[in-house]
Amino acid sequence: MRIAVPRGRLNGPTWTWLQQAGLDLAQPAGRQLWTQAGSVDAVEVRGRDMPSLLMAGVVDAAIVGRDVLDEAGLALVVVRSLDFGACRLVAAAPPDTRLASGRAWRVATRYPRITRRWMDARGLMGDVVTMSGAVEAAPWLGLADAVVDMVETGATLAANGLVALETVMRSIATLSASPKNARAVERWVQDALPERGMDPRALGVS
Repeated sequence: MRIAVPRGRLNGPTWTWLQQAGLDLAQPAGRQLWTQAGSVDAVEVRGRDMPSLLMAGVVDAAIVGRDVLDEAGLALVVVRSLDFGACRLVAAAPPDTRLASGRAWRVATRYPRITRRWMDARGLMGDVVTMSGAVEAAPWLGLADAVVDMVETGATLAANGLVALETVMRSIATLSASPKNARAVERWVQDALPERGMDPRALGVS
Protein backbone atom coordinates (compact mmCIF):
# COMPACT_ATOMS: atom_id res chain seq x y z
CA MET A 1 0.00 0.00 0.00
CA ARG A 2 1.41 3.39 -1.01
CA ILE A 3 -0.03 6.40 0.80
CA ALA A 4 0.43 10.06 -0.09
CA VAL A 5 0.91 12.30 2.96
CA PRO A 6 0.25 16.04 2.54
CA ARG A 7 2.88 18.65 3.15
CA GLY A 8 1.78 21.80 4.94
CA ARG A 9 -0.79 22.17 7.72
CA LEU A 10 -2.07 18.57 7.58
CA ASN A 11 1.41 17.03 7.68
CA GLY A 12 1.90 16.73 11.44
CA PRO A 13 -1.65 15.53 12.23
CA THR A 14 -1.45 12.98 9.40
CA TRP A 15 1.74 11.41 10.73
CA THR A 16 0.26 11.33 14.21
CA TRP A 17 -2.88 9.63 12.90
CA LEU A 18 -0.95 7.02 10.95
CA GLN A 19 1.28 6.20 13.90
CA GLN A 20 -1.62 6.04 16.35
CA ALA A 21 -3.33 3.72 13.89
CA GLY A 22 -0.50 1.27 14.53
CA LEU A 23 1.55 1.77 11.38
CA ASP A 24 5.25 1.68 12.22
CA LEU A 25 6.12 4.50 9.85
CA ALA A 26 8.85 6.94 10.80
CA GLN A 27 8.35 10.47 9.51
CA PRO A 28 10.96 11.29 6.83
CA ALA A 29 13.90 13.24 8.16
CA GLY A 30 15.66 16.18 6.53
CA ARG A 31 14.94 16.47 2.84
CA GLN A 32 13.81 12.89 2.39
CA LEU A 33 10.22 12.69 1.16
CA TRP A 34 9.39 9.01 1.57
CA THR A 35 9.47 6.28 4.18
CA GLN A 36 8.65 2.59 4.31
CA ALA A 37 7.60 0.01 6.88
CA GLY A 38 6.73 -3.52 5.85
CA SER A 39 4.19 -3.45 3.03
CA VAL A 40 3.32 0.23 3.49
CA ASP A 41 5.09 3.13 1.76
CA ALA A 42 4.39 6.78 2.49
CA VAL A 43 5.46 9.74 0.40
CA GLU A 44 5.07 13.44 1.15
CA VAL A 45 3.60 15.53 -1.68
CA ARG A 46 1.71 18.80 -2.12
CA GLY A 47 -1.97 18.40 -1.39
CA ARG A 48 -2.99 19.84 -4.74
CA ASP A 49 -0.97 17.16 -6.55
CA MET A 50 -2.78 14.29 -4.81
CA PRO A 51 -5.90 14.03 -7.01
CA SER A 52 -3.87 13.58 -10.19
CA LEU A 53 -1.51 11.11 -8.47
CA LEU A 54 -4.48 9.06 -7.30
CA MET A 55 -6.08 9.02 -10.74
CA ALA A 56 -2.77 8.02 -12.35
CA GLY A 57 -2.41 5.12 -9.90
CA VAL A 58 0.97 6.38 -8.68
CA VAL A 59 -0.33 6.14 -5.10
CA ASP A 60 -3.05 3.86 -3.76
CA ALA A 61 -4.47 6.25 -1.17
CA ALA A 62 -4.00 9.80 0.06
CA ILE A 63 -4.72 11.84 3.15
CA VAL A 64 -6.17 14.92 1.51
CA GLY A 65 -8.53 17.74 2.41
CA ARG A 66 -12.08 17.63 1.12
CA ASP A 67 -11.53 21.12 -0.33
CA VAL A 68 -8.72 19.81 -2.55
CA LEU A 69 -10.89 16.95 -3.81
CA ASP A 70 -13.80 19.23 -4.63
CA GLU A 71 -11.56 21.71 -6.43
CA ALA A 72 -9.97 18.97 -8.54
CA GLY A 73 -13.37 17.83 -9.81
CA LEU A 74 -12.18 14.27 -10.45
CA ALA A 75 -14.06 11.02 -9.84
CA LEU A 76 -12.24 10.15 -6.62
CA VAL A 77 -13.66 8.14 -3.73
CA VAL A 78 -13.66 9.29 -0.10
CA VAL A 79 -13.00 6.02 1.69
CA ARG A 80 -13.14 7.65 5.12
CA SER A 81 -13.56 11.13 6.56
CA LEU A 82 -11.03 11.55 9.38
CA ASP A 83 -11.12 13.38 12.69
CA PHE A 84 -8.67 16.20 12.01
CA GLY A 85 -8.00 19.05 9.60
CA ALA A 86 -11.35 20.76 10.06
CA CYS A 87 -11.50 24.21 8.47
CA ARG A 88 -13.81 26.44 6.45
CA LEU A 89 -13.63 27.92 2.99
CA VAL A 90 -15.12 31.39 3.43
CA ALA A 91 -15.99 34.43 1.38
CA ALA A 92 -14.33 37.47 2.94
CA ALA A 93 -14.07 41.15 2.11
CA PRO A 94 -13.33 44.54 3.67
CA PRO A 95 -15.78 45.61 6.41
CA ASP A 96 -19.19 46.92 5.29
CA THR A 97 -19.06 44.88 2.07
CA ARG A 98 -22.44 43.35 1.24
CA LEU A 99 -22.63 40.47 -1.20
CA ALA A 100 -25.50 41.21 -3.54
CA SER A 101 -26.50 40.60 -7.14
CA GLY A 102 -26.86 43.44 -9.60
CA ARG A 103 -23.18 44.29 -9.94
CA ALA A 104 -20.05 42.63 -11.29
CA TRP A 105 -17.80 41.11 -8.61
CA ARG A 106 -14.13 40.23 -8.76
CA VAL A 107 -13.33 37.39 -6.36
CA ALA A 108 -9.74 36.24 -5.76
CA THR A 109 -9.10 32.65 -4.73
CA ARG A 110 -6.96 29.54 -4.90
CA TYR A 111 -10.19 27.61 -5.54
CA PRO A 112 -11.58 28.84 -8.87
CA ARG A 113 -13.86 25.83 -9.51
CA ILE A 114 -15.49 25.98 -6.07
CA THR A 115 -15.70 29.77 -6.17
CA ARG A 116 -17.42 29.85 -9.56
CA ARG A 117 -19.92 27.26 -8.38
CA TRP A 118 -20.62 29.31 -5.25
CA MET A 119 -20.98 32.56 -7.21
CA ASP A 120 -23.42 30.93 -9.62
CA ALA A 121 -25.47 29.52 -6.73
CA ARG A 122 -25.56 32.97 -5.07
CA GLY A 123 -26.48 34.71 -8.32
CA LEU A 124 -23.28 36.78 -8.27
CA MET A 125 -21.99 37.93 -11.63
CA GLY A 126 -18.35 38.70 -12.29
CA ASP A 127 -14.89 37.23 -12.59
CA VAL A 128 -12.88 34.75 -10.57
CA VAL A 129 -9.26 35.89 -10.15
CA THR A 130 -7.08 32.82 -9.64
CA MET A 131 -4.11 33.24 -7.30
CA SER A 132 -1.63 30.69 -5.96
CA GLY A 133 -1.06 32.48 -2.64
CA ALA A 134 -1.35 35.74 -0.69
CA VAL A 135 -5.04 35.80 -1.56
CA GLU A 136 -5.89 38.09 1.36
CA ALA A 137 -3.82 40.87 -0.22
CA ALA A 138 -5.98 40.97 -3.36
CA PRO A 139 -8.48 43.64 -2.18
CA TRP A 140 -5.66 45.86 -0.90
CA LEU A 141 -3.89 45.52 -4.26
CA GLY A 142 -7.07 46.40 -6.12
CA LEU A 143 -7.22 42.98 -7.78
CA ALA A 144 -10.52 41.91 -6.27
CA ASP A 145 -13.55 43.05 -4.28
CA ALA A 146 -13.61 39.91 -2.16
CA VAL A 147 -11.75 36.65 -1.61
CA VAL A 148 -12.62 33.01 -1.08
CA ASP A 149 -10.02 31.24 1.00
CA MET A 150 -9.52 28.61 3.69
CA VAL A 151 -9.48 29.71 7.32
CA GLU A 152 -8.93 27.95 10.63
CA THR A 153 -8.90 30.83 13.13
CA GLY A 154 -9.53 33.88 10.94
CA ALA A 155 -6.38 35.59 12.19
CA THR A 156 -4.94 36.09 8.69
CA LEU A 157 -8.18 37.66 7.48
CA ALA A 158 -8.25 40.06 10.41
CA ALA A 159 -4.59 40.99 9.98
CA ASN A 160 -5.34 42.01 6.40
CA GLY A 161 -8.47 44.01 7.16
CA LEU A 162 -10.98 41.41 5.98
CA VAL A 163 -14.04 39.89 7.62
CA ALA A 164 -15.72 36.57 6.82
CA LEU A 165 -19.08 37.12 5.14
CA GLU A 166 -20.26 33.53 4.77
CA THR A 167 -19.07 29.94 4.68
CA VAL A 168 -18.67 28.54 1.18
CA MET A 169 -17.88 24.97 2.32
CA ARG A 170 -16.50 23.03 5.26
CA SER A 171 -13.51 20.77 4.83
CA ILE A 172 -11.98 17.89 6.75
CA ALA A 173 -9.09 15.52 6.13
CA THR A 174 -10.08 12.40 4.20
CA LEU A 175 -8.57 9.07 3.28
CA SER A 176 -9.28 8.96 -0.45
CA ALA A 177 -8.57 6.71 -3.40
CA SER A 178 -9.25 6.35 -7.10
CA PRO A 179 -12.33 4.33 -8.13
CA LYS A 180 -9.99 1.56 -9.29
CA ASN A 181 -8.28 1.24 -5.89
CA ALA A 182 -11.14 2.15 -3.54
CA ARG A 183 -12.15 -1.41 -2.63
CA ALA A 184 -8.56 -2.46 -1.96
CA VAL A 185 -8.04 0.60 0.24
CA GLU A 186 -11.30 -0.12 2.08
CA ARG A 187 -10.18 -3.68 2.80
CA TRP A 188 -6.80 -2.40 3.98
CA VAL A 189 -8.51 0.08 6.32
CA GLN A 190 -10.65 -2.66 7.82
CA ASP A 191 -7.63 -4.89 8.37
CA ALA A 192 -5.02 -2.35 9.46
CA LEU A 193 -6.64 0.80 10.82
CA PRO A 194 -9.03 1.51 13.70
CA GLU A 195 -12.52 2.87 13.18
CA ARG A 196 -12.09 6.37 14.54
CA GLY A 197 -13.46 9.73 13.47
CA MET A 198 -14.84 8.31 10.26
CA ASP A 199 -18.50 9.34 10.07
CA PRO A 200 -18.78 12.21 7.57
CA ARG A 201 -22.30 13.12 8.79
CA ALA A 202 -20.95 13.83 12.28
CA LEU A 203 -18.41 16.19 10.75
CA GLY A 204 -20.91 18.22 8.75
CA VAL A 205 -19.38 17.02 5.48
CA SER A 206 -21.49 15.47 2.75
